[in-house]
Amino acid sequence: MITLFTISKKENRNCLFLVFTLILLSFTQVHAQKALLLEEFMKQEGENNTDLLKSLVYDNVATVILTDSKTQLIGEGFPQKVSSNTNSLSSLKSGNNIFRTVKLLQINLNHETEKSAIRINISELEGFSNLVYILINSEVPLTSEEVEKMVAGNEEGDVILLFQINSNF
Repeated sequence: MITLFTISKKENRNCLFLVFTLILLSFTQVHAQKALLLEEFMKQEGENNTDLLKSLVYDNVATVILTDSKTQLIGEGFPQKVSSNTNSLSSLKSGNNIFRTVKLLQINLNHETEKSAIRINISELEGFSNLVYILINSEVPLTSEEVEKMVAGNEEGDVILLFQINSNF
């Protein structure tokens, strides 16, 4: 038994419009996470929702420090934070087991020339199974757009991208 459905031209246009709209909406969802200033993010999220972030940024938590590709562990317990200079970014891709408990990756940007050196693809950070935040800590002027260009692979928005400027220009 064959059943044929007949669709009027008006219904056909409505169906096409619906399909077209859904396609456009799906493309608008595939965009990189917006970078926010650390202070703005904390204001948006509110006092109670940023306790973990404040602790990671401002308190003395167990930290892995990467400087010129040398690794140093500061503090006791499992590391919650990695602080890296731009010369050590390749060490982040190592899949090192020490990174598995890290929630904050802080990259320190000290010179204007280092802006182009920061290129991170989140999918290559294999060892960071608990990463929540990436913070670009800059001593030079920096815009949200520049920070967004530094980090790729965050289309799902799984990692919150933040930046902070620590200088008197």
